[in-house]
Amino acid sequence: MQTALITGVNGFAGRHLARLLKCKNYKVYGTTRSPGFFMPVNMINGLVVTQLDNKDSWIRILNEVKPDVVFHLASQSNVKIAWEQPSLAFLSNTMTALYLFEAVKQVSKNIRIISVGSSEEYGFYKEMEFPIKEESFPHPSNPYGVSKHSVALLARQFYEAFDMDIIHVRPFNHIGPGQRRGFVVPDFAYQVAKIEKGIQKPIISVGNLSSKRDFTDVRDIVEGYELISRRGLKGQTYNICSGKPVVISDLLEILISLSSSQIQIEEDPGKLRPIDIPIYYGSNEKIIEHTSWARSIELTQSLEDVLEEIRKEEWLENL
Repeated sequence: MQTALITGVNGFAGRHLARLLKCKNYKVYGTTRSPGFFMPVNMINGLVVTQLDNKDSWIRILNEVKPDVVFHLASQSNVKIAWEQPSLAFLSNTMTALYLFEAVKQVSKNIRIISVGSSEEYGFYKEMEFPIKEESFPHPSNPYGVSKHSVALLARQFYEAFDMDIIHVRPFNHIGPGQRRGFVVPDFAYQVAKIEKGIQKPIISVGNLSSKRDFTDVRDIVEGYELISRRGLKGQTYNICSGKPVVISDLLEILISLSSSQIQIEEDPGKLRPIDIPIYYGSNEKIIEHTSWARSIELTQSLEDVLEEIRKEEWLENL
């Protein structure tokens, strides 16, 4: 039986990954910064509450858990907060990963590390070609993207210098059940649910809906993590994405079509961004070639699952 350690197990992807690994008969341990743990206890074998902010903490955890693989998901992933507190982004993302690499180097280089980066590492520039491939020129355009690309560079250095078993992955946009508000799909779905309850007028005000992005269900994303942990090549970087651009307006129209309410869409000039990237999507050829990964959840199913989950939330019943 393989033993897996998931950092950030309480996060959006972490919870889905824990469920998947448990179903695949892994022994699963997780770390979290907050003791407020809300995952069903049968989803993991043990939980460690820690900040992961020094090498000694990592060494202690690795010696206790003795993982075969570490899925390093813990991070500060809010771009807005990264702009406001760039030092926090680097402490939470770059330094935490560096401490992990150093600790694994000391404890056992047989431990495989799945280092989770971000499509934000690629950034955006006028000459950019799509779909974005792993070898595309990185040009991160915010502190979060810079902090994650710094991790990618460190991962390559530790692999090349010490022959460590590190794989860096770059997921594109996640969607699915459990995603908190502040992201486009749950924000739209909450408004649809509120309209259905009569809490909000049957109007959804929006900004620019013409942008195209690459969306993959979080359950397919974590399936990719697990496959890479078994079949991926050490020292490599893998995109995890649909490989298809989706117009944001399509997301909203599908959500509205899943409702029996008559809902209007109105553009709000105050919600328009001064600069908005028109299109952004990646290539998934490498992960498919190396691991036989395939998406199993279609966009409509993802959106339906999100909406159904939000409809059942207690706050809607109590308003």
